[in-house]
Amino acid sequence: MRLEVFGNARIQGRKGSMQTWVEEGYAIFSLEGPSSIQVERVARSLGKNKSGFYYFFKDRERFVDCLMSEHLGRLNSITRQIREIQYFDPEYIDLLIEHREAFLFQIQLLRNREVGLFENISDQFSAKISAAVIPVWSDYLDASIEVANRLWSMTREAISSRATKDSFTFGWLLDVVSEAKLIASCQSSQTVAC
Repeated sequence: MRLEVFGNARIQGRKGSMQTWVEEGYAIFSLEGPSSIQVERVARSLGKNKSGFYYFFKDRERFVDCLMSEHLGRLNSITRQIREIQYFDPEYIDLLIEHREAFLFQIQLLRNREVGLFENISDQFSAKISAAVIPVWSDYLDASIEVANRLWSMTREAISSRATKDSFTFGWLLDVVSEAKLIASCQSSQTVAC
């Protein structure tokens, strides 16, 4: 459900729709992080007055709560799609690119996890994505679920620490996951050469 804070209603009016404000704030947060979520910044980006913001949101905190609800709403859609894929490469990587904004939003949450709300939402997102993707990830690595889980955590951290809006491409993501595949193959072969 989108905007659980306000239910399913989409309020329309002179000031624009609430969803428009949330989508713009979500995009800004995804690219620039939480410090960029300022009333003036979002209003300017939309070409609207600050009064439009206050028409829908009591304050910045309420707006941030709506962004978190939006993120969890997107999570539900993404996890449904993940459960339908058969192959990690290319299907999951294509899905990452298709939902680039949501994954960049998630990375911003991880980078700012000292904020309790961000850590909580990030943990929910990570847990659901992990549960959905581990079966195809395990097949991709040709590794046990246990090994796949460990390598998934490492790979997720590698992506989170290195990703930028410009680097988040199919080729870059494939390079990062290929590192995990190499580790898995070395671990399963137990050779000294690796």
